Amino acid sequence: MIFSPAPWFRILFLAFAAIIAVGIYSTASEGMDGSFAVPFIITAFCIAAALYEESWTFDRENKNVEYKHGLIFLNRKISMPFNEIENLELNIFLRGNRSDGEIDTDKSFSNPFSKENTVETKNWLKVVHPKYHQELILNLVSGKQRTIESIDSRNIEGIKKKAAILSDFSSIKLVKK
Repeated sequence: MIFSPAPWFRILFLAFAAIIAVGIYSTASEGMDGSFAVPFIITAFCIAAALYEESWTFDRENKNVEYKHGLIFLNRKISMPFNEIENLELNIFLRGNRSDGEIDTDKSFSNPFSKENTVETKNWLKVVHPKYHQELILNLVSGKQRTIESIDSRNIEGIKKKAAILSDFSSIKLVKK
């Protein structure tokens, strides 16, 4: 099972690079003067973004997880066996505040449908407010954590499904905070 960005990510950045390159070529061929430094830098950035790779591969047969990130031809791989993994964790947090996971609605936001500071208000905040994020974390036996994915509250159901599928696939325990 592989977690990686969608292919449209690469296609989009290559399209941007091609459009800018065509613009540079047409401007230069018409003999127009001007500095091409900024368009070249933007084109180079788009090509580098298209070549960037970040993926998590869960291999059930070899009981191994591999994390790969960097450019396609120049990347770093981290490999760890399943027995070094304590659990998968789904964690919700307020962007900019990751101290203890507790949400103080007096300092943040409140439910517009309720003026009370209740459990329902806190749950509403966790699910609906865009400043809340959910992340899927790989907790290692050594105490280290590796974030597999982090998303805002609008896509929470998707990450919950991914976490459940991944937990079933790899037989790694799923913990929700």
